[in-house]
Amino acid sequence: MKQIIYILIFFTIPCKAQQILPLNSSAFKSQTNSYFKDINNELDDYTGIWTSNFDNKTIKLVITKEIKTPFKMWNKNFYTDQLFIKYEVKKDNIVLESTLNKDFTADSKLSIEGSKIQDNSITLVFSGGNCSVGIGTINLKKINATQFSWGYYPGTTTRIDTLCPPDREYKIHLPETENLIFTKQ
Repeated sequence: MKQIIYILIFFTIPCKAQQILPLNSSAFKSQTNSYFKDINNELDDYTGIWTSNFDNKTIKLVITKEIKTPFKMWNKNFYTDQLFIKYEVKKDNIVLESTLNKDFTADSKLSIEGSKIQDNSITLVFSGGNCSVGIGTINLKKINATQFSWGYYPGTTTRIDTLCPPDREYKIHLPETENLIFTKQ
């Protein structure tokens, strides 16, 4: 009799499996805890170490693929595969800005991440630096297996004087340009 009760309880408790969806699926109508997976490994084309030169500066990008990263949208929790970029900008071999050794768990300033793939390109979000100066989007468009073009579109390039302390650096070091070619190392 006890076994029958346990069996009935087991079958009456609703079980929901995690829904796995392609990377570019809409989260709007997806169930909570859905996982937007890079099923076709499209993000892999962008991973690795990439370099370029712009305005007498050397830019190094270290791009990694993060698996099952949690995010929240419309008061629901989800997971996604995404790219995460750490970078270093040098001029005359002097480091102007580097996130290569930065731990982003406590401070998301200067982070670059995203997973929206469309037409052989990916759109990422740059969180900006102090007071979010430089916040904007970065588009990477695959040219071939060893090159992509870069486009950076900052939404704001100045600080709000009344809200931001004057003793911080507010310069954007990432190349503000389109069609900058990066080469895989």
